[in-house]
Parts: sequence; C-alpha cells; structure tokens
Amino acid sequence: MSSSRRSLALATLVSVAAAAVLGAAASTPAGVAVAASGEPGGGSGSNCPAATSPNAMTLVGGTPQTAPLNSAYATGLQVALTNSDGCAVTSGAAGVAVTFTAPTSGASGVFSSSATNTVTVGAGSSGAVMAPTLTANAVAGTYTVTATSQYGTVSFALTNAAAGVPTRIVPVSPLKQAARVAGGYRQALAVQVLDGDGNPVVGASVTFTLTASTAASACATSASSNGGAGSSADASFAGGAAQADVSTNAAGVATSPALTADGEAGTLTASAALGSSGGGSEAHGGTSSTSISVAPALFTLTNLAGAPAKLTPGVGVTQSTRVGARFPVSLAVTVTDTQGNRVPGALVSFAAPAAGPSGRFTIGAAVGSRARAQGARRARVSKVRTNACGIAVAPSFSADRSTGGYIVKASAGHARAAAFALVNEAP
Repeated sequence: MSSSRRSLALATLVSVAAAAVLGAAASTPAGVAVAASGEPGGGSGSNCPAATSPNAMTLVGGTPQTAPLNSAYATGLQVALTNSDGCAVTSGAAGVAVTFTAPTSGASGVFSSSATNTVTVGAGSSGAVMAPTLTANAVAGTYTVTATSQYGTVSFALTNAAAGVPTRIVPVSPLKQAARVAGGYRQALAVQVLDGDGNPVVGASVTFTLTASTAASACATSASSNGGAGSSADASFAGGAAQADVSTNAAGVATSPALTADGEAGTLTASAALGSSGGGSEAHGGTSSTSISVAPALFTLTNLAGAPAKLTPGVGVTQSTRVGARFPVSLAVTVTDTQGNRVPGALVSFAAPAAGPSGRFTIGAAVGSRARAQGARRARVSKVRTNACGIAVAPSFSADRSTGGYIVKASAGHARAAAFALVNEAP
C-alpha cells in the first residue's frame, strides 16, 4: 500500500475514533448649502454652464420647530435661490429680495431686525438667504411663515407653545443598553416630557416603539432564516408587543413595560414619541397640543450572544503532513450559542495529545525565518479568543516526530468539544 493511501486510511480511522470519543462525551447646526450636482436637468461639473442664474427657490431649514411663548426660535428660517438644472447658482442671485411674512394676528412672531411680523432680506451671490431671528409672541398656537421672491414661495410650520404643552421629550433611562439573547433588559425605557418653560407635563401620552434591525451582518450570517443577509435582532414588551402607550406621571415621566430580547444577536432601535392624544392642556386660542412637532427620544438596544453551546470545526478537520512538518491548514472553529448566534470573545482551548503521535502549536511566532529568535515557543495547548464573527483560529500546528493518527480537541466552556483528525506521516 502506498504512503498516501496509507495516510488516507489512517485519517479515516482517526475521524471515526474522534466521532466515537465525542459521542461518548456528549452525554452640527443646519447651514445653507446649494447642491451643485444631482443632474435633474443636465447636472453638475463639466455639464454646467459657466454662468447659472436662479429660476426657483427652495426651503433649506427651520421647519417645523417649536418655541416657548415670547422666546426666540432656535433655528433660523433659511431658503436658497436655485436652478432646476441642479447646477450651482453663480450669477444673478446677489441682492434678490426675499420677504418673510408671519401672521398679523393670533399666534405669530416678530423678526429681530424689523421688530414686526415681516422682513425683507437680500440673497447672497450663491443664492443663500437666512431670515433674522424670529421670536414667538405671547399667543400659543401653530402658524405658517411664508418666504416670497420673484422665484416662488415656500412655507415654514412654526408653533408657539404655552405652559403645559409638550415641547421636548428627554431620555431618563440609558440611551444604550445590552441584554443576552432571550433575556430581559435591565431597565425599562423612560422619558420625561417637558413644556416650553421646562416644566413636567402630566398626563401626556407617550408611545414607545421597538424597531427590529435590518442592518447587513458584518459576518454575512444570521441566526434567523433570512438567508444570512443580515441581523434581524428584535425585542418585545411584556406580552410580546412591539409598541406600548404610556401616560406621564406627576413628574412628567413615562416608563415603558419591561422589555425582552429575542433570540438573535444584533442591535435594534427604540423610540419614545408623543402619542395620539399628545397630552397636556389645550393651547390658548383653541390650538390642540397634538399639532406641535416634538422630536422623539431615541434609544439603542443590543442583543448579545449567549454562552458557547456548539463548536464547528473548519476545513482543516481532517489532514496529514510529514513528521516534523507544519500542517497546511490552520485549525479553526466557529462558536455559536443555543440560538445559533456566533459568540465573539469566547476563549477556545486547542489541545493536542500529551503522548504518542501528536504535534505542537507555534505561539508568538513572528513572520519570517527568525521566528524562534524573536520569542516564539512551541506548546501542546493553545488558547485563542473568537473574533467578532465567533471564529477562533489556532496558531500554526506542526507534527512531532512520531508517526500515526491522533485527535486534537477544541473546547470552550460547557460546549461540546470539536475534534480534528490529524495524521503524522512517515518521511
């Protein structure tokens, strides 16, 4: 029998032995920016003419927003003179008049430079226009400010908020939390609802919503049946719901029901927004608080993989080499939990037999022929942590001087060990 056929037969016998052994063991602020690209009408760069004049006006920023009574709005009202071909405006814009107008009665505001409800501003050479600071008057409610020029009209939705009307949702619980898959998160989600004066709003309706992850998996795998395209990590409130409506207490705080991670590792998001009833008193002048636009509070939740439950060996599970030589394929395993999630950071121990045919791992080897001189050492056991994708790769492994087949085991925690059937061939 040839040496290669003898090695193959021996490797097969070692594989069968390995199965038997393991079977037994198993018991920034917004700014003005005019796009110079986009090509809706022939576009950008070399496609644009040397001189481009405006033929339209677009809204840039400042809507919607809310300010307390008699207080300045935080973001300036901004527009830009543009051209419908998508090219940057380079001529004809400087000094073009844009008039901003707020209502003359009821809920409204006053511009700082004119001290009235209207102001006219000249555009810059690039077409950028920003109105002076607008301050809410003493009347609560939602209203519209218009910006008008020879190139059209745009509108801004603004709200003057009275005491008791929600204007802010402030997170109370941590913005980021983590829990093991199928386990409970330590803290429920909690937010405080405040009015324009910074006072708590009692009885405001808050809707907490959990949104499953749709991000692509960095490891091109998934524990779910989505074809391995990415993570579908999710969580649920008590009873399995993805949404919960809660009213704020006397301190203006709304707290969600307890939440539990599902079986897949990954990151998902949660939000807290004003519910359908809005909450708080009705604004003066008959404008309901539900018309106010209030930014939701956002949270990040991470489902962590569980403890190692299974080790799956890589392609080097059965191989051979001559005595004293290095095995061609590194020994590697993938570690997963009971839900099939890959487990990062798990400590995997690769162990070769203490006697008889065996081999040694080269630990701390530097690249090149001077490895030993640079502190490399040879050991029967090597311990390696899994990477972010749950994979542990052992250092290079070389056969000792004894011929024959043997098993190298890889173990992690209480998971069933994986076995590599190796053969040291005669020279």
